[in-house]
Parts: sequence; C-alpha cells; structure tokens
Amino acid sequence: MPSALILIADGTEEIEFVTPYDVLTRAGFTIRSAGVHLKQKTYASCAHHTKITPDHHALSSVLTRAFPTSDILILPGGSLGASTFASDPQVQDAIRQYRSEGKWVATICAATVALVKSGGDKVKVTGYPTIKGEVEGQGWEFVSGEGGEKVVVDGKVVTSRGPGTAMEFSLAIVEALLGRAKRDEVAKAMLVDS
Repeated sequence: MPSALILIADGTEEIEFVTPYDVLTRAGFTIRSAGVHLKQKTYASCAHHTKITPDHHALSSVLTRAFPTSDILILPGGSLGASTFASDPQVQDAIRQYRSEGKWVATICAATVALVKSGGDKVKVTGYPTIKGEVEGQGWEFVSGEGGEKVVVDGKVVTSRGPGTAMEFSLAIVEALLGRAKRDEVAKAMLVDS
C-alpha cells in the first residue's frame, strides 16, 4: 500500500489536514505527519485554534526516513501555515525532491503557493481564489473553478481549492494512487456521493 507524508504548521487549516489524514488511512495508506516550525514544539496551533500533535515534531527528523518510502507529499492550506511552507527551505527542497523523483505532491488552498514557489515544471493548479494572481504571476496556469473544478490533477500534482473541497481532494489522492474502484469503495463507506 502507498504511504504519505503530510506536513503541518501553526496556522494550518484543520479540515485540510485531518480530512486527507483520515481518508487516506481508511484507504490503507501508511501516513506520517511532520511539524514545520511549531512554536510549541509538540503540537501545531491550527487556524481555528485546534491543537494537533504530529507524528514527528520537526520536519528534519522525518525527511530522511520518510522520503524513501513515501509516495506522496501533502501540504494542507491555511494562510499562515501555507506561508510557512512557502518560506521554509526544507519544505521547498522536499517538494522539488518528490517531483524530481517522479513522486506525487498534493496541495490544497493557499498551500499551492508553496508548490509554485518551489519551481520545476509548471502544471495546471488550483487553490484558494486569493492566490490566483500570485500563481499566475509565476507563470503557472490557475484553474479558477468557474467550470466546477474542485480538484485539478496534472501529471503527478493534485491541487484543490479550500476547506469545502477537502473531501474531494482526499478522494482524488486515493484515486490517483490506488484507482477509481478504491476511491469509490472509500467514498461509499463514508456515505460520500460519488
């Protein structure tokens, strides 16, 4: 079964962290979470004041161990958390490494800015509407969702719009790595309309 590394920082949007963590676990993924610059060291104080304790309190402690076995790197949004991801050299290096090794990267909401900042091949992406100018300013194609797109998959990059699309985002990751049948099985068990 595939494995995932999901990052968390102070200001991360709770639903964008918890939903993929939960859905991917239900699908059989092995999940590791790692904190990035946590003020309290042992937990992230999220966007709406929920405290979440990651599996690893520092990204540096997990990168060398998780990267060889992780199939996807997931960055949840929340403007403060996304800003941390975009400015952290280790996160930027991890994004570049996953992409250069042909592994998956998934971002949601404002975290798409961290993906864009990392450079590399430009693909179609989406995210929170307020980041459109920044994304397009870097020469990336931003899918605004006016056609109903909640999730964009381009190559081995999965992006999504925001908190209200966290379930679709998570199921898209399951489908990308395990196929449509597994996605449908997980969705049905959670009473999610397909």
